[in-house]
Amino acid sequence: MVLDDWKRLYSNTKTNFREVAIKGFWDMYDPEGYSLWFCDYKYNEENTVTFVTMNKVGGFLQRMDLARKYAFGKMLVTGSNPPYKVQGLWLFRGTEIPKFVLDECYDMELYEWRKADINDEAQKERVSQMIEEVEPFEGEPILDAKCFK
Repeated sequence: MVLDDWKRLYSNTKTNFREVAIKGFWDMYDPEGYSLWFCDYKYNEENTVTFVTMNKVGGFLQRMDLARKYAFGKMLVTGSNPPYKVQGLWLFRGTEIPKFVLDECYDMELYEWRKADINDEAQKERVSQMIEEVEPFEGEPILDAKCFK
């Protein structure tokens, strides 16, 4: 998998996103060279103010800049009323989250991380929905979606 090819496909697909970008992602994805991770913010009960919640996500993405060559991420803020949920999907080069990311980006400890099992069709579909920003997402409207590429 060439990460820049995926990022370019993601950025340049304007129509038929599922048929073009999502299909292209799964065609490119190399489970031996890359891994997919779900993350859930540990303190969602604190997410009561919209702009503060969105700023938390924005700050996290800024601090993840050191991983730009090794990662692609999608962060969603969901819910119609507070507290809002912050959830994410990350594609990392390698079969584990890179150690330098865990060591250098202190926000990582604010999230519960679990590796996606792409052999489980439900998890694979969740990956696709997060990349595509399918709304409603898990029954909730998407308040904000940010992409790290």
